[in-house]
Amino acid sequence: MQQATAADEAVTTPRAGLATLLFVSVSFGLAFGIYEVFLPLFWSAKGMPLKTMGYIFATSAVGVFVLRVYVGRLSDNFGRKPFYTLSLCVAGLAQLFTPLLPNVLVQTVLKTSREASAMVRDTMHSVLLYESTPAKFMGALGITRGAEFTCHGLGSFAGAILILLATSSSAQPNYTVAFVFSAALILAATLAFALTYRPAQTFEPAPPKVQSLRQLFAGDLPPKLWLLVCFGFVFEAGLQVTHCFIMPLFFRNMLVSSFELDEVQAIFGTAAILAIHRVVAGIPMMLIGPRLRTRLKALFVGFVFCEGAAIAVTPLIPNPWIAIGVWLTHDLLGAGIWSPIHNHYIQLHSRPESRGADVSKVLGLSQLGRVAGPLLAGVLGAVSIGHYAGGGPFVFGGIVVALSALILLKL
Repeated sequence: MQQATAADEAVTTPRAGLATLLFVSVSFGLAFGIYEVFLPLFWSAKGMPLKTMGYIFATSAVGVFVLRVYVGRLSDNFGRKPFYTLSLCVAGLAQLFTPLLPNVLVQTVLKTSREASAMVRDTMHSVLLYESTPAKFMGALGITRGAEFTCHGLGSFAGAILILLATSSSAQPNYTVAFVFSAALILAATLAFALTYRPAQTFEPAPPKVQSLRQLFAGDLPPKLWLLVCFGFVFEAGLQVTHCFIMPLFFRNMLVSSFELDEVQAIFGTAAILAIHRVVAGIPMMLIGPRLRTRLKALFVGFVFCEGAAIAVTPLIPNPWIAIGVWLTHDLLGAGIWSPIHNHYIQLHSRPESRGADVSKVLGLSQLGRVAGPLLAGVLGAVSIGHYAGGGPFVFGGIVVALSALILLKL
């Protein structure tokens, strides 16, 4: 039997590496479930206007683009693990300080730091999975992302319970304990990843290149990746009109007006809705992702369209229970199925020698749509279309998401 070399012992097997990434995904998912739901509610409690929320989200989206592309190129030269570890650490610290420093400028810096770090981690996560198990990439991504989305829901529930326990009957909701708990989860995941994960293959750095910013952000992508950039930009712009800070505020207001709930009850109800929202996205990823083999383009186009349609009709349904139920199908019949296919096409058309840069650039350029989305949401948030206050962003954003599917017909 051939004796293992020192290099062989220095790497993690694909199974062990997947276990570590799964643990990180679970921890990060729980933390994000808290952050996503309660950040807009925290800002609202501090009296922040919708337009200011839109400016903060838009500013953070610009920071995400710049850092994501730059770090993607650096990871081709220095490896993925250092940037994955650092991104987790910065995201955890940003969530820790969010409830402690409510100043608008500081919140903008913290939000930008948190989102940029989360997106860098997202890029490194998919690249690490693809480089370790390319033949089983969609299955591995479906398992880890599905678990992460499912834990978004569990995190929303956990945050609501923590806020309920920390809030006295006569006081405003206490959000601090929930944010601190979410930060602790990410920092624990940071430590676990740094100590236990080793790349599943020996890293071979790309030849070092001195690049100007102009060269770094040049549009040197293969044509199919440019098509995915166009889709991603339009999709993100539409989705963020409905999913940024508007989403928890819309459902909180719906619950207050339709069921006459008080503030704490409405917060708990909103957390329940958004928890189910994430769970119904995560389960298809875990169950269907590993089984996706054929008709990928048709599934991609069809389920993106279904997602947009479900969002757009939600405010038009007079019965709040049915409206909530229809809205919850938008990920069950949407991203829960097409998300692994999307990542598959990005990895498939990326160049091996610049995979980190290509993936980062596609996702970064796509997410510039997140600049337009929150700004539109800040304007449309006061527009009521249908039966509920603030229904305008849902109708407009849902139509844009559905139309983005047409771009994929050229894939």
